[in-house]
Amino acid sequence: MEQIIDACSTTLGILGKPKSSGGGSRLASYCVSLQTEDGVLLFNVLTREMLLLTFAEFDAALSSAYLQERWFTISEDQSEKELAELVHWVRASRRREPKHITKYTILTTTDCNARCFYCYERGCARVTMQPETADKVVGYIQNHCGGNKVKLRWFGGEPLMNFPVIDRICDGLRSRGIGFESHMISNGYLFDDELVAKASHSWELKEVQVTLDGTEAVYNRSKAFIYRDGSPYRIVTGNILRLLNAGISVVVRLNMDLNNADNLMELAKELAERFSEQKQLHVYAHLLFDTEGAGEKRYAPSQWSQLYEALHRLEDFLSDHGLSAARFRGLRRELPLSHCMADSGNSVVIVPDGHLGLCEHYTDREFFGHIDSDEQDKDMVASWRERCDPVAECGDCFYYPECTELKKCTARMECSGHVRFALRRDTERAMQNEYRRWRMEKAADQSKNE
Repeated sequence: MEQIIDACSTTLGILGKPKSSGGGSRLASYCVSLQTEDGVLLFNVLTREMLLLTFAEFDAALSSAYLQERWFTISEDQSEKELAELVHWVRASRRREPKHITKYTILTTTDCNARCFYCYERGCARVTMQPETADKVVGYIQNHCGGNKVKLRWFGGEPLMNFPVIDRICDGLRSRGIGFESHMISNGYLFDDELVAKASHSWELKEVQVTLDGTEAVYNRSKAFIYRDGSPYRIVTGNILRLLNAGISVVVRLNMDLNNADNLMELAKELAERFSEQKQLHVYAHLLFDTEGAGEKRYAPSQWSQLYEALHRLEDFLSDHGLSAARFRGLRRELPLSHCMADSGNSVVIVPDGHLGLCEHYTDREFFGHIDSDEQDKDMVASWRERCDPVAECGDCFYYPECTELKKCTARMECSGHVRFALRRDTERAMQNEYRRWRMEKAADQSKNE
């Protein structure tokens, strides 16, 4: 038995030592096992410990004193759900609120040069940030960052449709001695040579996320750009290469539904051929929301099965060809206390008129304040920390200790067998990544000692 990742000491301290009930024992449902050529990886989602067991040790797991002491095996009548809730409650009660805001998602405009059929901002007013508001944003950041370096995330609409505001905010922060780096969510259409130079040298842009919905014909139809000259697909993929050549990482998001699932595999093949040498390109697939219109369900259960099968085929292809955004992803060393930016306590969204929110999916409501004032709607902030109520499947779900879904999250998929299977796949991939790194480090240490 070899330890690849140590357990979180805080969690072990909360759990204490297991008490023997005198009855039988079993492997806890929050443990994930994965067979390798050397044995079996065993990851404890609750304590975060990962071990490599020989096949014989895994077969005899229920008689292992170590596995029992470290909460891999538990008594037959023990509730895993109660253990996870105890750990979460204690850690949440000890949580200290961040003193400063160091992450800012800034919408330069809610206007956009594309007309995507699935855009959640359809129907929202198109508002553009004014120069005087940009100056106030700089002041707000200075007053709330505590002198720390900040991360800026440019968002929209399409943020490049108002890039002078990006210039103004970056110059303002620099003139006040506030360190920053930035990331951007963009459709990529407007990234010409001049803007890429600005991004690299003035905006401190480290990464851009660009969505591609299919090969050329499918993409051009799906995006429905307002321009009529040339092929948007060729322009955007050319700009992706321009960004990569400037040393800026690009994350390509593939939005998938039943209409384009097969075509996205063709797109992945094109990306693999064209960008095979670009190590800063990362690709991942994302299923479009489960509802459309006024909460109307888009797919029947059988259709979701078909969609998830296509998703997993695509993910396997991206992984096999070195494109997957998850190819380096490891395992958290601690259970998360927050789900995302909305409940992190150190992040805000600033919309073009200066209102403050907590989630980028709400650009015209759900505000808790304004950059002109220090007053906050505390009830609104608290509402973004309300977690989803447990369902029956939570009782024996391996992922329950790590699950932090928020009631207000619009990007949340309704829990199902497909969702849990996808979470297990992601966990197993992260386990494999950790195992590979451990083996490389072990081999390097052995070579040093020879």
